[in-house]
Amino acid sequence: MAKLRRRVIYTTVRWEETDPLTEEQIKKWKSEDEDLQEEVLDEVEFELANDKTIDDVDFPELIEDE
Repeated sequence: MAKLRRRVIYTTVRWEETDPLTEEQIKKWKSEDEDLQEEVLDEVEFELANDKTIDDVDFPELIEDE
């Protein structure tokens, strides 16, 4: 007896956004100074804006009993 087997990988990609930034936060972010950008990241919260599931399916392989 034989059967088919395939590998399926499902990945969920999430896009998260913050509430609108203040002028001060925008200035810090645009400065490209990593310490200032870290300050902004510490001040904000990200929330789910969109997500998408992506699948990757391999072609089935034949599995035969020996």
